[in-house]
Amino acid sequence: MVPAAGEYLEDTLAAASPDLLRTMIREFAQRMMDAEVEQLCGAGYGEVSSERVNTRNGYRARPWDTRAGSIELAVPRLRQGSYFPDFLLDKRRRAERALTSVVATSYLLGVSTRRVEKLAEAMGITSLSKSQVSAMAAELDAMVEQFRSRPLDAGPYTFVWIDALTQKVREGGRTVTAHALVATGVNADGQREILGLDVVSSEDGAGWLAFLRGLVARGLSGVLMVTSDCHAGLRDAIASTLPGASWQRCRTHYARNLITRVPKSAQPWVATMLRTIFEQPDA
Repeated sequence: MVPAAGEYLEDTLAAASPDLLRTMIREFAQRMMDAEVEQLCGAGYGEVSSERVNTRNGYRARPWDTRAGSIELAVPRLRQGSYFPDFLLDKRRRAERALTSVVATSYLLGVSTRRVEKLAEAMGITSLSKSQVSAMAAELDAMVEQFRSRPLDAGPYTFVWIDALTQKVREGGRTVTAHALVATGVNADGQREILGLDVVSSEDGAGWLAFLRGLVARGLSGVLMVTSDCHAGLRDAIASTLPGASWQRCRTHYARNLITRVPKSAQPWVATMLRTIFEQPDA
């Protein structure tokens, strides 16, 4: 599930929630720098230790251009010598990609210490202790959970899109099928926003109902139009939790369903003919 869903979510987060990406990338990059400086100093920030060999001396601002926009980082300064993270130099593009991938993965399933170690290596940091890696993994999980449970107070969310990703995951030593339920809406500012994401074992009516009830409990309101596939359980859940909202079938899902109903030799021209229906200049 991690590679495919992670790549999908990276693109979706970058397009629909750039503020989320900027915040998480900044916070985690900041934590990576702090951890590396702790290793160089021989002690943590403000810690009294006989093993200390250097101390901090404030910060200097440094912009970092990412796909989510420019991020202002506070690079720690040292009283003796200098410090500058490698990932802001020659490893910039690779480090940003690795960090965004870990953010997306943690959003889906939580991030492991092993992935944090690989991230640190991609950013040119090889001296982190096991405790620092574990602490950073826990901090990133906490940031993700805070976002996933945040109040939906930027409404009304007039238009909402709902979809599910079917992926393979490892659970209890076995490979099983799981479903990532995703809801995206247009907020009062006219911007797309990821409203919620949940991983369930089965894409049935009960799973959709619990997912949508969770969104409503967090403040989802003002929905006038919902777009999704024609899953019966999903349509019933929408009608139950979002009364008064209209529903329309997703064009992409409809096209996929239609293609399976015709011979393979006819699929290209049937798909082309279907697209022309939606491209008419008027009703």
